[in-house]
Amino acid sequence: MTLTQNEAYDAMLAHHSALNAEVDLRVKSIGDKVANNESSGSAVTALVTYLTSEVVPHAIAEEPTIYKAAVDKLGLSDLISKMTSEHKVLIDEIAALENSAGDTAAVEHAESFASLFSQHVNKENELILPQLLNSQDVDLAVLLSEMHELFEAAKKSATNSGGADFVTSLVSLLLDTTEQLAKSGLKDQAARVTASAWAILEAERPDLANKTTVALHRMIDLRNSEPITLSTTRNALIDKELDVRALAPAQRHAEIFASYRALAPGKGFLLVNDHDPKPLQYQFEAEYNGQFTWDYMETGPKVWRVRIGRPTD
Repeated sequence: MTLTQNEAYDAMLAHHSALNAEVDLRVKSIGDKVANNESSGSAVTALVTYLTSEVVPHAIAEEPTIYKAAVDKLGLSDLISKMTSEHKVLIDEIAALENSAGDTAAVEHAESFASLFSQHVNKENELILPQLLNSQDVDLAVLLSEMHELFEAAKKSATNSGGADFVTSLVSLLLDTTEQLAKSGLKDQAARVTASAWAILEAERPDLANKTTVALHRMIDLRNSEPITLSTTRNALIDKELDVRALAPAQRHAEIFASYRALAPGKGFLLVNDHDPKPLQYQFEAEYNGQFTWDYMETGPKVWRVRIGRPTD
């Protein structure tokens, strides 16, 4: 059943309310145990498990969907930058909770997380979702569907990996570093390192690969506008058109790379997208360096067309 704009909006609000309620319930359990001079260990584990299996996947799913729409369609780049930073703060608070030194510290970290999360969700409910609802350029039902797909993938990965792990921590550190590199002016270098991390992670850790893709899009947004030279020499060599605008973000990469791998030498396809696929070009360089061609045919603002091909052997 296809949801209306208002139904999708209500579903998002309801999910936020449910997450808040479940967090508060588990935080209260920790406080109750400590107040009764009982060990908080099991209650802390229950909260951390819920956060890593439900709240963190929700945050991962938000960034390439509603957050990206808020930037692309509403121009809320400053707000979304702050909201994304808050995700990192919340994840750090989970780690602090998990490593709490004693029951008192556990209560403090749990209550701190609950307060930060509640404030964060209220910002989404009041500053982002209403504007998305009222925008004629945003389909909330599509965004909700895409979020659900990414949420389930991230949740499955968190379950399989037992939550946050050593690799996750390393990737987070890497992305923090490359984001700082991009902000300091070394954008191209930061994007190449991030794309290389994506190539390493895509098969074994798709959840972390998705995080690098989101980070790569943020880095490209930080780039100064650069002139793009349109190509007209390869129009006759386009064998098919791949329009990914109607696909969920998680499906786009699979379709694009499958189409590329199916190409014979000298052949190509026309990628049609709703934004500059420059992040994808970096990923192609990391995965197929020297084995692909990339030619812009149309450069927005609403439609981007790029011919992706295999060079002649």
